[in-house]
Amino acid sequence: MSVATQLGLTDPDRGLLGQARHRWAGWCGQHPGLRVVDDLLDLPGWLRAADKAHADDVLHVLAVLASPSGGGDDVAAGALAWVLLPGVCVVAHRLRGLSGRIDEVVAAQLWIEVRAFPWQRQRKVAANIVMNTRRGVLRELGVGAHLREVDPTWARTVPVEPAADVWRVVETRATPSGPSAGAELAAVMAWAVAEGVIDEGDRDLLVALAVAADEAGVTRSGCGQGGLCSRRVAAAVAARVGVSASTVRRRATRSLRAVASAYGQIPA
Repeated sequence: MSVATQLGLTDPDRGLLGQARHRWAGWCGQHPGLRVVDDLLDLPGWLRAADKAHADDVLHVLAVLASPSGGGDDVAAGALAWVLLPGVCVVAHRLRGLSGRIDEVVAAQLWIEVRAFPWQRQRKVAANIVMNTRRGVLRELGVGAHLREVDPTWARTVPVEPAADVWRVVETRATPSGPSAGAELAAVMAWAVAEGVIDEGDRDLLVALAVAADEAGVTRSGCGQGGLCSRRVAAAVAARVGVSASTVRRRATRSLRAVASAYGQIPA
């Protein structure tokens, strides 16, 4: 049984998905930001081709409609969950070895994350909901010990909001000679996410690479990236997150260049 089946999102003419299609024209009439397609079924294709910021604007409208603190609309929640199914199904596939009922657990967590999305302070709907769904599933299955064995970098990763008080603690505890390398990395990553230079997924990948490089003692790769994109480090992280090493290196290189370019434009 799939995640879509668990949520009743398989039939475009009946059930929750059918209701969402029927309501789409009304939502578009009330919220001009949704007027990018005439039929809800065409929305995934439009999102894939759209600018990332514009895509998030559209998804944000659905998130507001779905939230109990917004529209409180269960059907809108179903529409948003349906749009996010491709990313969430990847999560279910990668975690399938953890439980025989993985689709059920992922579906339940996806619904929770859709309904609980903090639309008042976050804009990146897809990335945050998919990431939080994965974390919630791991927490629900109680696989902390297992995760430490198969994925030590992610097991040590703790998500922290850019505005969290921990960053002020890091600053106050810095030595007189200046902040540690770890504190500097945390500050730069928090700044880059807050400014929209990279998203939280990019940040987590760079942190994972930094941890892997430190564990392997790699400091240079010949690419001017401090060893983060070395073949050895990229392969280690790729094995942990379930993608190819070339994908890891390409994504990390893009993120590092974006951070370096944006950071270099800050007035001294």
